[in-house]
Amino acid sequence: MLIEPSPRGKYQPREILVWKPPLDPPFSFGHPRGPIVECITVLKLRSWQSESLIRYVMWILMCFGLSGVALFWLDKALEAGWNLDGQTGVLCVNLVFLQLGVVWATWWLIRDHGMSWQQAFGLSVSNPARICRFALQAALLGFLVASFLGGMIQMSLEALGQEAAPQEIVHLFQESTRPENRIIIALTAVLLAPLVEELLFRGVVFTALLQYLPRFWAFALSSLFFGLVHFNAVSLLPLSILAALFAWSYEKTGNLWVPILAHSLFNLINLGLMLWLPLWMETPSP
Repeated sequence: MLIEPSPRGKYQPREILVWKPPLDPPFSFGHPRGPIVECITVLKLRSWQSESLIRYVMWILMCFGLSGVALFWLDKALEAGWNLDGQTGVLCVNLVFLQLGVVWATWWLIRDHGMSWQQAFGLSVSNPARICRFALQAALLGFLVASFLGGMIQMSLEALGQEAAPQEIVHLFQESTRPENRIIIALTAVLLAPLVEELLFRGVVFTALLQYLPRFWAFALSSLFFGLVHFNAVSLLPLSILAALFAWSYEKTGNLWVPILAHSLFNLINLGLMLWLPLWMETPSP
């Protein structure tokens, strides 16, 4: 089903054809015997209304603004000697105003269009095994590419005498001394952040850009935006390439669960390496 506005301004359902893959797709991660989802055609026909997109952008900006205000007053409270843990406070602000704020704004967007989550983003679990396989392979490919690019950039900076600073959330995880903070960061990185970021960047930003720009620029701008919002020069290019891979997986399948799961697996791999590598390095050789 696709929801489109009627002449009176109300949204009415319209039947559309469900795409099925060709017998020999030019490129795929293992050819499924049937469609993974109802698919790329639905993705291309999705039509966000301009007024709703403007409101969505305003809601997102408001969430960022409220987050900044909350962090300002948190800093003031810490300076005044309040018995608060700064790291826990930052994590709570991020959870409430950014993560949940984006979900709330996205809910309003699809509510404006009279759509369900499945109608808006193709969320379907009709073929969970194939979705998992596709997401796993996308996550592994993204990890290899991002690791290679990140390593090359880091070595280049070190050769120039520059320090390669990690992402803020990575630094927060590494420096945290409270187990509960590490648990919150881990759960956010593996469960909540992939859902929220894929809703925003692939579910809305990418598909909105496809409406108004050529496909190349929709990929390029949405991916660059994803890299920029992580506020880290070293990871800008690797994360932008990763975002393009996630957008491609969404376009190919029409199911946002694929990039969500791939994103979650990517973060899980990196989190596991952050926990395991220090222990491995400290283990004495026999």
